[in-house]
Amino acid sequence: MTAQDPNARPAVMPTAPRPTSRLVGIDAARGIALFGMFAAHLVFVEEPVDWTEPTTWWSIVAGRSSVLFATLAGVSLALVTGRSHRFTGAALSTARKRVAVRGILIFVLGILLMLLETPVAVILSTYGLLFVVLLPALSWPRRALLLVAAGLALVAMPISFASLTPLYATGPIRQQILLYYPLATFAAYLLVGLAVGRSDLSSLRVLGRLLGLGFAMALIAYSVGEAVLPGGRLYESGGELRLRDFVFASEPHSSTLVDMVGSAGVALAVIGICGLLARLRLASPGMLPFRLLARVGAMPLTIYSVHLVVIAFLFHSGFLDTLTRTGDTVVWVGFVGGSALVATLWGGRTGPFERAIGGVAKRVAPAPREVAARQWAPPAGPPLV
Repeated sequence: MTAQDPNARPAVMPTAPRPTSRLVGIDAARGIALFGMFAAHLVFVEEPVDWTEPTTWWSIVAGRSSVLFATLAGVSLALVTGRSHRFTGAALSTARKRVAVRGILIFVLGILLMLLETPVAVILSTYGLLFVVLLPALSWPRRALLLVAAGLALVAMPISFASLTPLYATGPIRQQILLYYPLATFAAYLLVGLAVGRSDLSSLRVLGRLLGLGFAMALIAYSVGEAVLPGGRLYESGGELRLRDFVFASEPHSSTLVDMVGSAGVALAVIGICGLLARLRLASPGMLPFRLLARVGAMPLTIYSVHLVVIAFLFHSGFLDTLTRTGDTVVWVGFVGGSALVATLWGGRTGPFERAIGGVAKRVAPAPREVAARQWAPPAGPPLV
């Protein structure tokens, strides 16, 4: 009998645990991102934030909600491609095909929503495009994901600025895909989310460190930005951009280093605190708001798409033009309550749009028999934090 090397690792591990349980904290974070985008789309946002003036507090959601949504999209990519253990071999090939199909379908859905001609910049087509562009990253370890994300953060603002003039000369659909949500900027957020999803999100230590790291990133970035460039606005020098503007402006959607580090920090902190809250006794009455957030976040694509259809109806009927400062808040509350009601009636399950797109992806790229037992790579690298 030949002695077996105890350190040898088989190419296929039929006994590897299959991580199918939902992460309630991630669902809740998605719910927060959705409600934040509702506010950005419906409520008059007065910038910058003045903590002594409550009417400006809504500006907290500007830009940061879409960044949280993008970061969570990266987390989702990790969850469907092995979580903390990256797929390899045929399993990775199948996963990439499915992600590509998802990306194409989400891209098309985004275009259809743009055709509704709402005053909202639709983010879905940018996501769909990035799902395809970032397919190679599905096999990268955490260190590589974070290094590339950091590199993109350094060059995102110059790239975005250089593309402003040519993109303004194009049609509204191309502007929404490439101008309002620049690819380099949002690729960085998705890569950060992918790195987060490659961590053990069931670990209290990881979640606590995510919260601490995110809080520190946001605090340092925004404090430095405010110290160097008070007010954080671009074009404060007679309409000309200065070198320090490219780095220290904190204006939402500006793609500066301060904006990207601060917004990514907020996203990490939200993911961390939601993950920690999910470890509490969810059945208690005090956790009802959290449970509702998680139910909404279990069907983000459906809720996001339907809310744009409703906005299109309200916009083309002229209703949105009649709103006052108080009225837009009431409408936002209506959207939040309506989403929570729909998600509750749906039972907190995966939404119909998500199921449809996932079903098509599985039909187009069925798993071969030889990878029915999943193939696993070694852990994705040292801990994220």
